[in-house]
Amino acid sequence: MQWGGMHKLKQQLQQLAIILSGLGVLGACTVQPARIPSGSIPMPASPTVLVEEHVDEVVDDLSEDYALDDSSRQYYELLHLLSQMATASGTRPDDWQVYLFDAPDIADIRAIQGNTILVWSGIFDVVDDQDEFAGLLACEMAHGLARHTDPVAFNLGSELMFGVTDIAASVGIMVLTQGMVAVSGTGMTRWLYVEAADLDELDRVYGEQQVEEMAEIALLILASSEYAPAGLLQFWRRAESDPDLRVRLQRLSRERSPGEHVAVLESAMAVLPADDDENVPGDEFASLSIE
Repeated sequence: MQWGGMHKLKQQLQQLAIILSGLGVLGACTVQPARIPSGSIPMPASPTVLVEEHVDEVVDDLSEDYALDDSSRQYYELLHLLSQMATASGTRPDDWQVYLFDAPDIADIRAIQGNTILVWSGIFDVVDDQDEFAGLLACEMAHGLARHTDPVAFNLGSELMFGVTDIAASVGIMVLTQGMVAVSGTGMTRWLYVEAADLDELDRVYGEQQVEEMAEIALLILASSEYAPAGLLQFWRRAESDPDLRVRLQRLSRERSPGEHVAVLESAMAVLPADDDENVPGDEFASLSIE
């Protein structure tokens, strides 16, 4: 009965967070990051000890559900590709770390803080060639370079609201458990809001500005690499025309349709250096075949 009451309280707090998110009460109070200068590739931040410990915790948690792969042919192909893309971005391969999870049913790549890329092995089954794979990897590297993977920052008004809700929740838990459980400290409702609003790093849905920045940075990286920027647009155009592939890519799409990805990429193509125009065909993308 007590557990049921606590679970109900958590659900109510999450519902409150969702309502606040929908009303824009908290969303409007997040600290909006500065826009990345157009035409530039940011340099990676050096992870702190706390960030490195956090990355280890995330990987350990995921390893409970998916086996880590650090010895297969796919893993070494991934390391090689990451090294090439790091060089193309003007960074060092040692600036990055990548983890491959053995999960054939999951096609996904996620960047998290600490210049870390997480890959689920199902991604190898949905790409047609190395250009497409390089494009998807470049997108996640771009999110990391642009600091989109950093924890969401809230301004003073939001933090005060979280503090008040934390106190109310602590009192509620004590009442429900008749004083047997006492929860003190801060951060409980902040965490619930981040979870409910898809701001957690593994479920994060990026905003329009962040997606536009990602697309531009990813294409700049690809234009400096041996891989054709065309491959990334080819991938999402193929997904747009293939219903089965769209289903497989629901996690990777992050609540954006393949058509929306295509539109953002087409717009970002304008930032590519003029010398790389031969790598960026127009309507012939749909029939492009890359060796």
